[in-house]
Amino acid sequence: MSFEEGIIEVDPRHTLRSIRSAIQGDVIRALVELITNSDDSYIRLEESEVKVDGIIEITYKKDGHSCGFAVRDFAEGMSHEEIRNNFRKYGTATSGLKAGIRVRGYFGQGAKDALASMIDGKICSFKNDIFVECQLFIEDKTPKYRISEPIKATDELRKLHKIYGNGTVAYFKADPNITGRVPQFNTIHESLANNYLLRKIMTNPQRQVILIDENSGKSRRLRFMPPEGKEILSEEFILSTKYGDFPVTFSLWRAERELSQSGDDRLGGILIVDDKNVVLGISLFKFDNEPLASHFFGEARISNFRDLLIKEEPVLKDDRSGLDTRHPFCQKLILELEKRLGEKVEEERKRRQREESSIIDREENQRFRKAISILNEIATLEAESQIFLGQMGTKEIVEPPNGLYFYPQSARITVGKRYAFELRINAHTIGRNSTIKINSSNAKIAITPQEITIPPEDKNEIIQKYITVEGKESNIEGIISAQSGKKLAEARVFVVPDKDLFVDAMKFEPETLTLRPNKVREVYLLVYIKKIEGGSKIILSSDNAAIHISENEIFVNEAEATRHIFKYKLEIWGEGEGQEGMIIAECDNYSALLEVKIRGKEKLEPRGAGMFSEPEFSFEDSPLQRTSYSSVTGKITIYVNFPSIKLYLGENCQYRKSLPAQVLIADLVAERCFFEIAKKKVESTGMLLRPEAKADRIQRDALELSSKYGEKVHKALVDQNLLNEAKRQIDKNKT
Repeated sequence: MSFEEGIIEVDPRHTLRSIRSAIQGDVIRALVELITNSDDSYIRLEESEVKVDGIIEITYKKDGHSCGFAVRDFAEGMSHEEIRNNFRKYGTATSGLKAGIRVRGYFGQGAKDALASMIDGKICSFKNDIFVECQLFIEDKTPKYRISEPIKATDELRKLHKIYGNGTVAYFKADPNITGRVPQFNTIHESLANNYLLRKIMTNPQRQVILIDENSGKSRRLRFMPPEGKEILSEEFILSTKYGDFPVTFSLWRAERELSQSGDDRLGGILIVDDKNVVLGISLFKFDNEPLASHFFGEARISNFRDLLIKEEPVLKDDRSGLDTRHPFCQKLILELEKRLGEKVEEERKRRQREESSIIDREENQRFRKAISILNEIATLEAESQIFLGQMGTKEIVEPPNGLYFYPQSARITVGKRYAFELRINAHTIGRNSTIKINSSNAKIAITPQEITIPPEDKNEIIQKYITVEGKESNIEGIISAQSGKKLAEARVFVVPDKDLFVDAMKFEPETLTLRPNKVREVYLLVYIKKIEGGSKIILSSDNAAIHISENEIFVNEAEATRHIFKYKLEIWGEGEGQEGMIIAECDNYSALLEVKIRGKEKLEPRGAGMFSEPEFSFEDSPLQRTSYSSVTGKITIYVNFPSIKLYLGENCQYRKSLPAQVLIADLVAERCFFEIAKKKVESTGMLLRPEAKADRIQRDALELSSKYGEKVHKALVDQNLLNEAKRQIDKNKT
């Protein structure tokens, strides 16, 4: 019997499906593959002990609805023969994996997928003064290549491709009609910097990944910084399988805040890497959607993993989206990681149970709400002073036309100050127990409150209420309105440059900024040109290396000033959830400060109108402080496990309703609130320069507030019946 023997040919349709499945028309995925290829090229040079600069450039050029991209490195470059070997076949080992080099290119198809799936995909390479171009495209539903003959690398070619030694540049075009939505430049920045597949590249000090907008000339270095947190597990174990023994190093961290646990840009999850620091995937596995694991992040490093790939074991998904959970090795690895994660999830569950046991009951809630209301009134009076624009102090209260009326009908306000418009209400016309809705036509003109209810017990015919208005940006206008049924009152608001600007000479707008990691936000620097003249140079800097500003210096252009105010737009971004810093603008003796905070996903409860909201209890292990304050939520957090607090409240907060615990809680809340009010008051003056003088002034003002208002806060927070009973018992014992 005779047999015919041969290699099974791959149908082009299968290759086409693989290409489209891997990239899915996604610009970010294509860029990730090309950036990884550039990194691999630098790694091969480093393995050969060649010194490299590690620069990878990504260029972005918008052209109508479509957009051109390029990824450029200055590494090995490829010869004509190397390009032929690398791009004529699909899925072959071309990266150096089997030679033991620490590259990520496991599949031999990353660049081919990226370029063939896009429009006008091509790769151009310079090596040893020779230039070669390879085009990759799909024609008649068949993936194809077109490789040029090698030619001498002329000055014109080098200038065109911006490579003056060895190196490679890959080009492609994205068209929304073919590849789907084209991301904006800022979205490219955020998506690449946070992409988990690039995490080791973005944290490698030997790499400089630069994103360039060729339309505007903007240039940014992309980096990633892990979230701030506490290590809760560090372990090494051996994973014994039928494929051999694999040492695993596992570290797990708990972030202070909830992290995103899905998507390629997730901040949480366990990063799976091999012993060459190559990213294999990211996951919390069965705990991905578990709220109790929402604070977790970490890394699992698997030694000898490459032996599986060299043996062609299908341990990774073909689309490079992580471990293939169907493979026995991956199943056993995941089981071991889930077992350890499960133990920490159980600890988190117990922590949450303790926190739930501390939920404030109705009686406590009434005391806390009363105290917080008092503290917010104190904050408004002492640190959040308002400028009243109405007709306060008038002897005769004039009846409002139409039942509702704003005083004044229009006003000019400045950024950063709070203004009170008087809303006059005819209770007979509007009706008692009615609700009046307050609105602003401009989102950058904030109002408080957003509704008013006329209490039925208020017997006054004419009622005066005050609407707090705050402008977030100058040179804008809007209308605030009050409406009840068909009754409507309106007032026009103009936000103009702050008069303080004429003294301080320049300021940022806004003066505080909270943003997500690698999310770019715009701010303005306002300059009063009668103080800082045209042509002056302003130096910009950051006191935190993780927080960046788009310009290091700007020159004041008097011709662009409006009403003597020069307004310059800047972009701010930063890496590292939890990072905080200050952007500083300086010119001669003048300066301006911008406070920046980097925050990831965080559940924020609706905040009331005041500076403070009801306190909460935290069961964090080994806390470093007794209390903390969030300027975002207004919450005071009391750390139950701080030794001197646990002594009175109990480890499960079970004694918090006792008199000693109530007195301690009152003292903690008052102390922290008075400190925050004093701090805001001192910082708003902008008069103190020395940090030690500032600290002393805050402490002094906090003590004055405690002396002035402490008794009032304690009376609200401490059950007076319990206190009086304790006093009676003491008096009884004396007799």
